[in-house]
Amino acid sequence: METSSAKPSVPQELRANTIGLPGVLFQSITTMAPASAVSFSLGAAIAFTGSALPLAVIIALVVCCLIALSIGSLAKHLPSAGGYFTYVGQSLGLQAGWLTGWLFNLAYLLIVPFQLLVLGPVADSFVSGLFHVSLGWPFWTVAFALLIFALTIFGIKISADTGIVLGVIEIVVFVALSIWLIATSPNNTLAVFNPGSSLLPGLNGWQGVFFGMIFVLLAFAGFESSAPLAEEARNPRRTVPRAILLSALCIGIFYVFCSYAGVVGWGPAQIAKYSADADPWGTMAKNVWGGFSFIVILAILNSALANANAGVTASSRMLYAMGRTGALPKVLARLNNTRTPYVAIIFAMVIALVFSLLPGFIYGTTTAFALLGTILTLPIILVYMATCVSVPFFYRRRYPEEFNILRHVIVPLIPFVILLFVLYFQFVPLPAAPLNLAGPIVAVWLVVGIIIVAVLTRSAPHLLKESDSITAEVE
Repeated sequence: METSSAKPSVPQELRANTIGLPGVLFQSITTMAPASAVSFSLGAAIAFTGSALPLAVIIALVVCCLIALSIGSLAKHLPSAGGYFTYVGQSLGLQAGWLTGWLFNLAYLLIVPFQLLVLGPVADSFVSGLFHVSLGWPFWTVAFALLIFALTIFGIKISADTGIVLGVIEIVVFVALSIWLIATSPNNTLAVFNPGSSLLPGLNGWQGVFFGMIFVLLAFAGFESSAPLAEEARNPRRTVPRAILLSALCIGIFYVFCSYAGVVGWGPAQIAKYSADADPWGTMAKNVWGGFSFIVILAILNSALANANAGVTASSRMLYAMGRTGALPKVLARLNNTRTPYVAIIFAMVIALVFSLLPGFIYGTTTAFALLGTILTLPIILVYMATCVSVPFFYRRRYPEEFNILRHVIVPLIPFVILLFVLYFQFVPLPAAPLNLAGPIVAVWLVVGIIIVAVLTRSAPHLLKESDSITAEVE
C-alpha cells in the first residue's frame, strides 16, 4: 500500500496565486456555460427528446453527480493539475492515463472555438439589430478571442474572479426568465417526465431520450474542469471534490428548472417547431418581457464568454502538466512572470481561432457549432467512463483499507452503464453529414494518441513514468 507521504513532491510553480472554493466552483460552473447551454445545447436535444427534455436532464444530472463523486474519490488522494491524466494513470497505468489526457485535451481545446461560434454570430446579430452596423461574425470572433486571451494570460486570480461575476449574472437572468415562463404558461404538465413525450418513437420513446442526451451531456460538460486547478486551489483535497460535486448538482437543478420552463413556455403541442427557431429563448423572452428581452441576449454572450475563459484555463493547465513531465513538448510548461503557463495559453488560443473560423466558413456557424459540440462530447464521455473504471482499481490497489463496495464500485458502475447506452445511440443510426464526421475524427485522434504512447513506451518510457510528478502534495 502507498500512502500520501510516499508521493513524490512537486514544484509548486502555479501556487503563487491560490484561489478558494468560490473561485474553484465557478471555474466549473462557467465552463458549463449555463445560459449558453440552456439556449443551444439543451435546445439541440429537443429535436430528439421533444417535450421529454426535462427527463433526459434529470438522468444526466444523476449520471454527472455520480461521476462527480467518483472524481472526488480520486481527487481526495490525487490533487493534481493533471486531472484525468493523473487519475487514470495512477489507477489503470501510465499509458491509459496519457491517452485519457489526450482525449481530454481534444475536448477542452474545442471548448473555446465552440463558444466563439456562439459569441461571433450572436454579437454580430445583436449589434446589427441595435445599431444597424454589421461587422460580420468573424470580426467578433477574433475580438472575443483577444479578450479571452487578455483575461487568462495575467494569472488565475483575474480569470477566477471574472468567472464568478459572469457566472452569477447569467444564472440570475435565466432563473428570472424561467420563473416568468412557468408562471405565465397554460401548459404546465408532468408529461415532460414521460419518455413517451420524445420525438423518436423507438423503445417507447427512450430512443429519443438517449439519443438527445449527447447534447444534454454537452450542457453538463465542464463540471469537472476545476480538477486541473488543484495546484492553484487552497486545501485542494477538500476544495476540488466539493467544487466538482456542487457544480454538477447546482447547475443540474438549474438545467432541470430551465428545461421545464422552456418546454412549457414554448408549448408541448408545438415542440416539434422548437428547433426551427434560430433563437427560441429569445423568442420566448420577447413574448413575456417585450423590449427587455435583450437582457437574455446579453446573458447568452456573457455565458459563452465565461465558458471560453474557463475553457482556456482548464486546457492550458492540462497542457502545462503534460508538458512539465515531458509527455508533451516541455515548451508548454513555460511560465511568465505572473506564474501563468503562457505558451500553453497561446497554443490553446491559436487552436481556438483556427477551429472556429475554418468550419464556420465551410459549414456555416450553426452547423459548425453542432459539429464541434458533437466532437468534443464524445471524448468527454469516454473520459468519464475511464474515470469510473479507475475508482475501484485505484482503491483496491492503493488504499484497500478505505475500499467500499457502494462508494467505489456501485457509484461509478451506474453512470458507466448509462453512458454505454448513450454512446450506442450516437452511432445507431448514424447522424446526417457533417455530424457523422464526429466519430471518425475522434477515432483518428485516439489512434494518433495510441501511436504516440507506443513510441514513448518503447523509446522514452521515463517520460510516461514522470507523470507521477504532476501529483501535488499540498493541503
